[in-house]
Amino acid sequence: MRVFIALFLLFLIEGTWAAIFSWHYATPYLLLTLIGLMFVSLFGRWESALGFGLVFGLLYDIVYTDLIGIYVFTFSLIPLLVSFVLKYIGENFFSVTITCTFMILVFTFSIYSIMTAIGGTMMTVHTLLVEQIPGTMIVNAVAIAILYYPMTRYVTTRPAPKRG
Repeated sequence: MRVFIALFLLFLIEGTWAAIFSWHYATPYLLLTLIGLMFVSLFGRWESALGFGLVFGLLYDIVYTDLIGIYVFTFSLIPLLVSFVLKYIGENFFSVTITCTFMILVFTFSIYSIMTAIGGTMMTVHTLLVEQIPGTMIVNAVAIAILYYPMTRYVTTRPAPKRG
């Protein structure tokens, strides 16, 4: 329940950031919910990250898009990819920051390609590469660095107390 509340707060902060600062394509797009899901899959259980990804992806689809399923798929897949990659690389501050930032780049390109394929965006590739992605990557790398220590402490699974 604590993790759900933390992810919901990240979702609300992300929504207020987008509402306040979304005035042009050059606006950095902060993906706090996805970052929180990546930390859940890294330092918690990947099964719970998959479940939270489905829930928050559906919530994201309902609130922000007209098409159900795009964010459900990506919010479930990206955290699992991060946990599988970092299982083989090792989990320290720099590897987590670099891998999560790269996965946000993969996430941005996958959402753009899906939306372009269905005709849901008018953004050009040049606008995406020059105006949106650089600021988005910098803002999200800073957010990952800021959230690293609190999320590692908050999400880490604790052993269940023995009964009897």
